Amino acid sequence: MEIITGTERRRRWRDEDKLRIVAEAEAPDAVFALVARRHEISRGQLWKWRGQVRRGELAPVRVEPEFIPVRVMASAALSMPRALGKSAA
Repeated sequence: MEIITGTERRRRWRDEDKLRIVAEAEAPDAVFALVARRHEISRGQLWKWRGQVRRGELAPVRVEPEFIPVRVMASAALSMPRALGKSAA
């Protein structure tokens, strides 16, 4: 049971939680109404989140790729061992 105090009467759901609940509702043997009841949300709210996911409005947070500086040393190419079986000319 959740007790709401103060003037705030709405729960704030993180996107990760919404996505997890929608994924649970779309599982092959899931019962939509039972998933909504288990998480104490209305079926209408779950239906809205499902629509947002399908339209791409609610999507997993994407991490932008980062570039890592790389330093190429000329001496590394020169010090590579020769392949076995090759003779020096």
